[in-house]
Amino acid sequence: MTHRPAAPSAIPAGLSHYYRASDLSGLRLALWEDAGSASLAAYLREAGAAVEVLPPGDGAGQGMPPLPLRARCAPGAGGAGKTGGGLSAVNGHPGGAAVLELDAAVVNLGDPNPLARRLQATGVPFVIFTDHPERCLEHYPAGSCVHSEDGPEALASAVLLHVAIFRSGLPVTPDLSGPGMSLIEMVPGLRAMARVLVPDAALADDLLAEAMVQALAYVPALGSEAEVGALLVMLIERLWHRQKLSRPC
Repeated sequence: MTHRPAAPSAIPAGLSHYYRASDLSGLRLALWEDAGSASLAAYLREAGAAVEVLPPGDGAGQGMPPLPLRARCAPGAGGAGKTGGGLSAVNGHPGGAAVLELDAAVVNLGDPNPLARRLQATGVPFVIFTDHPERCLEHYPAGSCVHSEDGPEALASAVLLHVAIFRSGLPVTPDLSGPGMSLIEMVPGLRAMARVLVPDAALADDLLAEAMVQALAYVPALGSEAEVGALLVMLIERLWHRQKLSRPC
C-alpha cells in the first residue's frame, strides 16, 4: 500500500508497526524508480513534498558527467543564482545546463548502487528504498537505506531525518582525528535538527531536552565531546521515532 489516509490517522509501517505520518511539506525531492515498481511518488506528494520523477536511466550510467543536482539547503548555502522553480544555472555543466536544487533524492531501483555512487558526489543527501539494505551500507553517511518491507512511511521518515541532520550541519559520525566541534557548538545544530523533525518549537526543544537527559547516563563511558554529540543525534532520532509510534492519532 503506497497511499496514506488523511492525517492524523495511523498508517502501516511494515508488517507490525504503525507510524504517525511524516510531514514533508516544503521539501523538494528527486525520485528514480524502475519501470513497473510500486510508485512512491504519490505517497511522497501526499506527505507534502514536491517530487521530480526521473527515468531510471537518467543518471544511472557509469562514466557519465556529474548529475545536474545540488543541495537546496546545504549548511551556509546562499540563495544567489536561483531562478523560478528551484533551478539555477551553474558553471561546470555542459551548455550552462540548469541544475535541480533538492533537499534529498530517493532511489527505488533494483540495482541502486551505480546511481548512489554518483549521488554521493553531488552533496545531496539520498535515501535508498531496497530489498537488500545490507548491500548499500557503503553509501553511509551520504545516503541511508530503508528496507522495502518497512513500507513507504518508513521511507518518508528516513527522508525527513536525513534532511534534518543535513540542514543542521551536524556530523553524523564523530570525528576522532581532531578536536572536532565542542558540545556547546553542537547545541544550535541539535536544536535545528529537532525543529525540522518537529515543527512546533516548544515540542522540538522538549525533544532535545529529553535527549540530553538520557545522554547523561552514557557520558562517563564516552571519550570526547564529539562522541557525546553523535550520541545526542542518535537519541534525538530514537526519541522521535518512538513518538511517531506511540502517538498514532
